[in-house]
Amino acid sequence: MDPENNREVSDMPASPQQEEVAVTQPAAAEGDGEEKQQPAGNGAGDAVGSNTAPVQDDSPLESPEAKPPVPVAVPEEPHPMSDPVPEAEIMLPPTQEDAAPQQPEELPPCSPEKVQEKVLDEVEAVVEAQEVVKEAQAQNDGEKIEASTEKPAETSMQEKALKKAEAEMAPPAEPKKESEPDTSAKSAVPPGAEASDPAPEKEPTLPSAGSLSFPILKHEKTKDALCRSRTLVVIKGLPGSGKTFLSRALADAYKDHCSVFCADDYADSADPAMDAHKALDEAVVACCADAPTVLVVVDDTNHTHERLARLGELAREQRMVVVFLTPRTEWNADTARLAKLSGRKPAAITAMKRQLDEVCLPLFFGWFLLTPAQDQLRSTGSDFLTALDGFKKNAVGSSVNEGQEIPLEQYFKGKRSLHCTTKFCDYGKAEGAKEYAEKPEVSELYGSVFDLAVSALFVTPRTFGARVSLTDEQLVLWPADAEKEAESSVPGAGSLPLGSRAHITLGCADGVEPVQTGLDLLEILVLPEVEPVTDLELGSLRFYGEGRWMLELKEPMCAAACFSSFYKRRGPSHEKGKRDPKKKKNCAIL
Repeated sequence: MDPENNREVSDMPASPQQEEVAVTQPAAAEGDGEEKQQPAGNGAGDAVGSNTAPVQDDSPLESPEAKPPVPVAVPEEPHPMSDPVPEAEIMLPPTQEDAAPQQPEELPPCSPEKVQEKVLDEVEAVVEAQEVVKEAQAQNDGEKIEASTEKPAETSMQEKALKKAEAEMAPPAEPKKESEPDTSAKSAVPPGAEASDPAPEKEPTLPSAGSLSFPILKHEKTKDALCRSRTLVVIKGLPGSGKTFLSRALADAYKDHCSVFCADDYADSADPAMDAHKALDEAVVACCADAPTVLVVVDDTNHTHERLARLGELAREQRMVVVFLTPRTEWNADTARLAKLSGRKPAAITAMKRQLDEVCLPLFFGWFLLTPAQDQLRSTGSDFLTALDGFKKNAVGSSVNEGQEIPLEQYFKGKRSLHCTTKFCDYGKAEGAKEYAEKPEVSELYGSVFDLAVSALFVTPRTFGARVSLTDEQLVLWPADAEKEAESSVPGAGSLPLGSRAHITLGCADGVEPVQTGLDLLEILVLPEVEPVTDLELGSLRFYGEGRWMLELKEPMCAAACFSSFYKRRGPSHEKGKRDPKKKKNCAIL
């Protein structure tokens, strides 16, 4: 090579394009893999700063077969990289052998087929039961993967292109559709489970608004009346059926007038040697003693007859009206779901449900007078008996023991709970009991407060009671065959108007069942009308013979009463209309 030419080239600064052409063309012509990896120099700076030739003796340029023509034309095409690169960072471009796409060894395989298979496997494991959603998702993923594979990669930015393709072929981060389940919760929701399945065990499920459609919660008249009375609300139901949800709703509705007692609290804290129910009952009694006007809620399963009877006794001892409520959640009878919600075994829930079904019907339904109404009616009844004692000699003739007069108030044993019976059920044994309990009106109006009209007081040798005149609204709760049932004991009773038997028992002679009071009233009503004997301050007094007296009140007395049910300890069923003729001989008034 000419020294002058060599000196001229070395003294002249070479442009990056010229240096690139000068180095790369021999490598491409030679095709030697080892030769192409050896750099020609340290960059443009080396060419300028050195007095020696940049090409060594063993360079491919000295080979006669690979000697390039001089001068070399420099292409004017822009560099493949769009961004300017500093001279110090210029790398040798790949040869034709290197132009084929190669995957770096340190990067994991990221073929579209494998990514697609992984995505489909994950989707299939989560939404196995939702075939339509799965197919749409798979199709959507396939389109996105196909689109990403068609995009050409830039050979000068292979690593960046691979990462971008991997990100594009991953499952799309689209917002979840309403019909798609939450994939983050697939460990909690098994494949194939519906979206409406209950929450994990012991996690409460929010009941619907209809589960709180009780008159005791919705009717303002009922709420106002119960806030002025003494009421015991007994919640009964299976574990997980929504009892606590209902008790909290009652506490919110009645605020300062309500106290809630949960059996679980006493089961955890009670002395092992002490019955948890006993501790709960003592707490209820103490609460009633401290607060004369209160609504007490007992939250427990209350699935046995003995427990319901005990709470009924407690209410009567405290002069309270008792209302038995069962949660109305959609799953209150679903044993499998209740077992999951409560964390109990399904067999235990099933056994408890069997006991609840046995006590679903009470001894009877009826209107139970609230505490103020009971006090008022008892006071009016006492005044009536005192006034009637003045006519005893004309009506009686003699007492059981000759020469003795027994005051009527002592003769009749008063009742703790004043009520007007609608349907006698005998815990489901009585005829028509189940049909009556399943009437929509009974379910819708259970727990409602009504204003009963007490129109008369009456006395017979066996019973002392008050006649109730029912309104059309109240007659929907009255059995259609109530009067006809007494036809065998009281001839002509079946022809009386509907509701004629409605009454409140205020007292009975010794050995007489309360059911006799209604029969005695029917006996008076089937008799011809008689003239009043006298007018008392309360109203007109009529005598029907055989010791039967009736006082028609000048103005009917309004008695607030709650439509509820009654439980008591098991014993002989009520006598249904059967009269014992011996009873008459043991009465003080004939």
